[in-house]
Amino acid sequence: MIAALTGSILLLFSRSNSIITLNQALSNVNYRAPGIVVEARIADHEIRFFVHNQNDVIQKEHLEGRFYEPEELAMISRFVNAESRCLDIGANVGNHVIYLCKCLGVRELTAIEPTPAARILLLLNLRLNDLLEQVDTSYLGVGLSDRVTTANASVPQNNLGGSRLVESSDGDLKLTTGDQLLGQEHYDFIKIDVEGMEIEVLRGMQQLIDRCRPTMFIEVDTQNQSAFQAWLEANSYAVAESYRRYIENDNKLIVPR
Repeated sequence: MIAALTGSILLLFSRSNSIITLNQALSNVNYRAPGIVVEARIADHEIRFFVHNQNDVIQKEHLEGRFYEPEELAMISRFVNAESRCLDIGANVGNHVIYLCKCLGVRELTAIEPTPAARILLLLNLRLNDLLEQVDTSYLGVGLSDRVTTANASVPQNNLGGSRLVESSDGDLKLTTGDQLLGQEHYDFIKIDVEGMEIEVLRGMQQLIDRCRPTMFIEVDTQNQSAFQAWLEANSYAVAESYRRYIENDNKLIVPR
């Protein structure tokens, strides 16, 4: 399964002749993003990645014509099918969104991503893979927490996916709860990758979780392990699978008991 997530590059444009504008992809957005378009065949699917920073942790995998975190994607594939209604909280540039829609055939997916730089690349990747009509992007620009507040994004060098939201009274980004933002929406599968804010996000969508009892894939920071275990016990969830890629966190696939 993991090998199937690595594709052979069919077409690669050099940075010099691949200046893609967002208003070519999205008529109501004016943005000029230099980068590389990679076309790859992965598991018999034609996939396109837009690479803006070749040194970025996620984008350098896309540059090679493969998905980031293949082991974690394989884990997800055992719990998600085409009928699953999915919610991606922390969609970043769209690695998991593209995999879910193109490789697993998911037809209904909502993406949440507050960080401006990531949102631009996410929208480009959705356009390149013909997913703009399929993926609900109406909540882009808003982040989730356990209360309504504002924050600024702290973006590490060459690691857009590692961006953290720092709460600030004069922050540029709006944070709200999942229950307030998503109302009575129903989801079968939720992915949460929010760089240390996973407990706050879970608390802020308690009503949705109680109502839907979704399967969830969550990146959990090491410092949050005790709080996460307590949340599992209190909400009758169990860890079905887990995978540790980095020492500072691990990824857990949890299911209702």
